[in-house]
Amino acid sequence: LDPFEAEYRGDYRNDDDSADKSVAHGWNYHQGPEWVWPLGFFLKAWHHFYGKDEGGSSAGRRDVFPWLLKHRSMLHNSAWRSLPELTNSTGSVCSHACPAQAWSVATLLDALHSLEAD
Repeated sequence: LDPFEAEYRGDYRNDDDSADKSVAHGWNYHQGPEWVWPLGFFLKAWHHFYGKDEGGSSAGRRDVFPWLLKHRSMLHNSAWRSLPELTNSTGSVCSHACPAQAWSVATLLDALHSLEAD
């Protein structure tokens, strides 16, 4: 959800035992935490529509690297050397998410591979 939506709850805590039904017991799992895996698909789409220079040549991976700086830092700092399932609002660490999610890494690798082949 967009942070401006009334139902948005950007910080996921599965151990929240409060009476607030919008977040208690991880109820907001799909209501705001930032999923990592869609970024790979976004990068492929962005490159398809905007990743060409004026001559029509592919600008390649260098154009998507700014989108990946935070993820590079996550990989470097993770005890698992992986990317998490999701992050909390503004990309902050979510301690209740899986710390090493295969599809989070896979979609980014797939996007980079596609951009290299372009």
